[in-house]
Parts: sequence; structure tokens; C-alpha cells
Amino acid sequence: MSLSWKQIAGWAGVAYTVIFLGLFLVIGSPPGFTDTPAEYRQWFVDNETQIALLTFGLMLAFALILLFASGLRNILGPADDANDGMWSRLSFAGAIMMVSMAGAGAAFWAVLGLEEVLATASDETVKTLSLFDAVFFTAIVPWGLAVFLLGASVVILQSGVMAKWIGWLGLAITVLVAVGSLWPLSGDPEGIFGVLGLIAFPPGFLIWTLAVAIPMIRSSKATA
Repeated sequence: MSLSWKQIAGWAGVAYTVIFLGLFLVIGSPPGFTDTPAEYRQWFVDNETQIALLTFGLMLAFALILLFASGLRNILGPADDANDGMWSRLSFAGAIMMVSMAGAGAAFWAVLGLEEVLATASDETVKTLSLFDAVFFTAIVPWGLAVFLLGASVVILQSGVMAKWIGWLGLAITVLVAVGSLWPLSGDPEGIFGVLGLIAFPPGFLIWTLAVAIPMIRSSKATA
């Protein structure tokens, strides 16, 4: 059976969702903001293999989400004629921004997963680098995600290229992501801002990804 690029991109979205969920099972429960530097070091020592798998899995997931976003861009672009393609281009730019920032954040954990680094870095350095990763994923990456979802949702709602509930869901997640990323203002990652952010990403975004990917896969147009 031949598949169109639209269908391939849809399967990439499904694969991204599965891999991302799997990474949560692999990594377990990392230390929180209130844990001591010594507890951070011990966690990295105990989870060296898991961190290596996490790094590889994230790189694969980033590649898949870009393939998914590229296929979505091909759907949204022709439907965005009324805006000269602005919203569809903005959406794809947001996906690139999200992946770029996430890759930068993941690099901190990848470094901490190296035995040589743990052998020479102080406990305080280990915790600080780990918190850099946490801030990247909860306060910086969400803005790229918000741009990705906002552009896509506006096109879906204006054009009807997909079910409009998908567009409304995307807008709702966009708001939650943006509000959740403001938790550094309160200094409490477990406060109301942080909770809203955790609802939006990853659960909300993964649901939205599947909601978009399934119609792409079910597309009847196939190419050799």
C-alpha cells in the first residue's frame, strides 16, 4: 500500500505521541525543585542508562514532530489563502522554535548523564544544570508550542480544513500553555501556573496531536 506524505506525517505524529509517553515511563520521577543537590547527584548516578535512552528518544521525537508539522503545514498552507499563508507559516515557525528550545534544554540532562561530568561537578552544579533543563521545558519551550498551536488553530477555525473542535481545542491549550509558562513570576513551579502548564503540556498537546494526525492518516489520497 502506498502512502501520501500527508499520511506519513500523520503516522509521525502518532509515533511522536507513543515515544513521548514511553519516555515518561523510562525516566520515572526525577528530583523536584525542593530536593537537595546531593539527591540530584544520586538520581543522575542511579539513572545513567535511562538518561541516555531519554536523550536518544527525545532526538527521535523531535525529528518526528518536525515531520508531522511539515505535513500539517502542507495542509494548512492552501487553506490559509485569506491570510496569504501567514498563520500557517507562523505555525511551522513555532514548531521549529519549540524543537530548537527543547533540544537546547535536553542538552543539560545529556551532559549530566556523562559519568565524567558527574565525577568532577559539584552537587550544586548538578542541581543548577538540571534546573536549567526544567525551566527550559516548562517556561521557554511552551512559547514555541503556543505559536505552533495558535497558527494552526486559527487556520482550522477560519477554513474548516479540519473539524473545528480541533481548532478550539488548540486555542484552549494555547492559552493554558502561555499561562502555565508564567510560573517563574510566582517562583512556585507547583502553584496554579505550574499546574495549568502541566495540564496543557504534555497531555493536552499529545491529545491535540492525535486529533490532527488521525484525519491525516485517514486521507484517501495516496501516491506511489
